[in-house]
Amino acid sequence: MAEVSADDVTLSYTGSTPYIVLVQTTIDDDAGNNNGRLDPGETIDLTATIRNAGGVNFTNVSSHLISTDPYINITDNTGVFGALMIDSVKTNNSDPFTLTCNASTPEGHEASFGLVINDGSYYDTLEFIIVAGHYSYLVLNLDATPQSGNNIDSILDALGYSGTVTASLPSDLSIYRTLFVCLGIYPNNTVVSAGGEIANSIVAFLNNGGSVYMEGGDMWYYDIGTGGHDFGPMFGIQPVADGSGNLGPVVGISGTFTATMNFNYGGENSYIDQINATGTGTVIFSDGNDNYNCGVANQTSTYRTVGTSFELGMLTDAADASTRSDLLDSIMTFFLEGLNAVAEQPVVNPSPTSLMITPNPFVKHVTISFTAPSGVTSGMEIFDISGRIVREFSFGQSENDRIVTVNWDGKDGNGIEVPEGVYFVNVIAGESSGSEKLILVK
Repeated sequence: MAEVSADDVTLSYTGSTPYIVLVQTTIDDDAGNNNGRLDPGETIDLTATIRNAGGVNFTNVSSHLISTDPYINITDNTGVFGALMIDSVKTNNSDPFTLTCNASTPEGHEASFGLVINDGSYYDTLEFIIVAGHYSYLVLNLDATPQSGNNIDSILDALGYSGTVTASLPSDLSIYRTLFVCLGIYPNNTVVSAGGEIANSIVAFLNNGGSVYMEGGDMWYYDIGTGGHDFGPMFGIQPVADGSGNLGPVVGISGTFTATMNFNYGGENSYIDQINATGTGTVIFSDGNDNYNCGVANQTSTYRTVGTSFELGMLTDAADASTRSDLLDSIMTFFLEGLNAVAEQPVVNPSPTSLMITPNPFVKHVTISFTAPSGVTSGMEIFDISGRIVREFSFGQSENDRIVTVNWDGKDGNGIEVPEGVYFVNVIAGESSGSEKLILVK
């Protein structure tokens, strides 16, 4: 079988070998949200562009679209291409495929497809993947000493967020909800050139509503004077000084999602830029021994950012809420919910619901219990990190206070097992509610 993993294929063959390659697939979701992507709950038309890369003309190319993905339902699986001459390209615009993505599909889910091509005795299956919705994150790891970015990727993955790490700029950032950019500490840092491709891509990502975390020891102050892009205005950061190698401890700021955090620093430590907040920016980290700030969060009507002059992945985990996992979960929560969101304290109103979850994390089954007061209708929702409900329960009323217990088997409302990751339980009892995070591992 042939497999395609890029949009542009320029293979050429000589001789009399018949060969067809998949150039690209195109989504038409005019009947949905018209963003050109396959989102959970959408029905789309899908076209494929194929190229005759062999040495034989095809006279009547037909195709069938196949997929065993449990979240995909193909309702029109045939597509006719007709004649396809050597080195020519065709798209089944007049006969598109039609498919529906289940509403419970997790964000970032990779749905696998096969395009079965046939002309006479010639058969081949061209494999491709369509991402449902968006990946949660991309770590753009441009640091010459990449451990911090690799640690960030590993922690986000362990938290259940979907994404990946790369050392080069992808051609399409729109498939990611958040971007983590690691530029390193001098002398192992990368300077993002002012007005260059990387800078322009990050600016466009923000202007399109994305959220960006960016770390670098020299990028906020020193690099600006040597041809580096000035990200400060978009990140709500005012450069103060080039700094020195005196960082640590790294201390959170009261009133923000870092309020209880206090880290020792184990990363590279030279010429750490000193920064302040400006405009809509808010200081979220300072150096605990010296009088300067080293982290700023910014929230605008279009996008959200976090910028630091230290390496987050090289902070040293401590007790309670002072772990990199807590910090990254808080940053993701800020990106999704706002500056005052605190991922470590998700309970909205523990009284009177007294929400309890055991075990957490869980593998196959989890027990969720809460107290439902008398005379009120109670219910429970389980939703994923994108806010999409995957399971609902209703329990009616009772004349007396009662303990409600649910044993959840990790399946959605259609009986399909949900993927491992971070989920949230929301319990409603009358006018009171309680929420808590739970983690499914497999």
